[in-house]
Amino acid sequence: MAHDHLYQPAPCSSWPVEPLRAVGSSYRAARGEGQQGEASVAQAMVAYIAAGGSEAAARETVLAMLASLSVEHGDWLWGPAQEWLERHPSAAEDADLLSDAP
Repeated sequence: MAHDHLYQPAPCSSWPVEPLRAVGSSYRAARGEGQQGEASVAQAMVAYIAAGGSEAAARETVLAMLASLSVEHGDWLWGPAQEWLERHPSAAEDADLLSDAP
């Protein structure tokens, strides 16, 4: 299957600052504690809603924000997760940084 272009998330500057900061900080902290994909996204959704985001579009918006942060600030976003995996080498073999799937 051919693609005309690769997915490019919206720039971080396109998101309201406070919800973006809440999502990124919450997700980053959850991953730094060793939480896997869905639990981390759920935590970020709670932070997004608490920061004034729409509950109806929370999951879609949070995932889009995380994509933006991953592209523009990947080292910051994923640094704690990487450090956690380095401290827990046996968990690193089983961990999937993107989902809870085995």
